[in-house]
Amino acid sequence: MNEDKELTKSIEKLVKATRRSNSLGWMLLKGIFYSIGWIIGLGLIATILFYLLPKTGDGNIIGQWIRSMANAVRQN
Repeated sequence: MNEDKELTKSIEKLVKATRRSNSLGWMLLKGIFYSIGWIIGLGLIATILFYLLPKTGDGNIIGQWIRSMANAVRQN
């Protein structure tokens, strides 16, 4: 009988946690933080590439393009 009560409590906790995680507010909050994480990650990657690609040499067409963009930014 005691095991049945514990099982019932566990099921009720699971149902409550499922309802909470499926609520609109919680989903909206998760989406906002997910988006912020993507923005920060892409910003870091772009910054690193913007720094490293011009240093790869004159033969690299991407390096030349990035170098010209960096020079244009520095002039403004």
